[in-house]
Amino acid sequence: MNIGDNSLAPLRILGEGAFGRVYLCRCVSTGAPPVVCVKRILIQQPKLEIKMLMEEIYIISQLKHPSIIKFIRSYVHESSVNIVMEFASNGTMRDIISLNRRPSISKKRFLEMIIDIIIGLEYLHIRHIIHRDLKPENILIDKNNKIKIADFGISTIFSKNKAIQGLTGTYLYMAPEVMKGEKYEFKSDVWSLGCILYEMCNGFSPFKHAKNLADLKYLIQSCAQNGLDTASISTYYGIEWGRICKKMIVVNPSKRLSLCNIVSYDPNIAIPYYCVYFNYKNDFM
Repeated sequence: MNIGDNSLAPLRILGEGAFGRVYLCRCVSTGAPPVVCVKRILIQQPKLEIKMLMEEIYIISQLKHPSIIKFIRSYVHESSVNIVMEFASNGTMRDIISLNRRPSISKKRFLEMIIDIIIGLEYLHIRHIIHRDLKPENILIDKNNKIKIADFGISTIFSKNKAIQGLTGTYLYMAPEVMKGEKYEFKSDVWSLGCILYEMCNGFSPFKHAKNLADLKYLIQSCAQNGLDTASISTYYGIEWGRICKKMIVVNPSKRLSLCNIVSYDPNIAIPYYCVYFNYKNDFM
């Protein structure tokens, strides 16, 4: 199959959706990684899609961090825009959660992964980027078992002069203020991260019984009134993580923890966070 670049030889399809397909490709040219991932987006409505694609490419091209999927280049072929990225060969967080083990993830592995995600998300927020679609499927794992946050297709750049509104993301991980069409900012990602943390620990979503949007809204309201049950998280992973999760999945964004609050909440979180953080700093200085 010809994907419009002679230096790339498609090996197989990694995934597909309404946007197009994602290919695993072998690099023919010297000096390039052995294999890469190519996200091929088919342009069907140029006036609507080109602006979004340009913003996605701009955002991902500016990001250079070990917890963020690496952008290599982009190119246009026929009626498609193609984004070439590093290939994370060990699947996604969804693959790990879907193994149906209890607990889903060991304590040591959980701590490594959640710290990587927090550091990667903090990097995005420092650069004024709201991801807007954090979920297990968009958290990739590379050959060294390191976390890579991916898929910036609906991410946006935050500005105090620009109100961000609109129903965007995946319902099970979507913050209530987003769902209601209200203004939102970085803490909408914190809600999503809280849902991921809960699912990493328990193997299922805190809103798993929702069969439709009405059910989901009801369960979120019930959570607001009765509080989230995080006893199992506290028992196995530590009381600090149970409390943190409860404070992340808070309906009122003004009462929801920020990323900075998460890091400073408990020494059992702060110490491993800064150990990893300063290793990253050394790698990139």
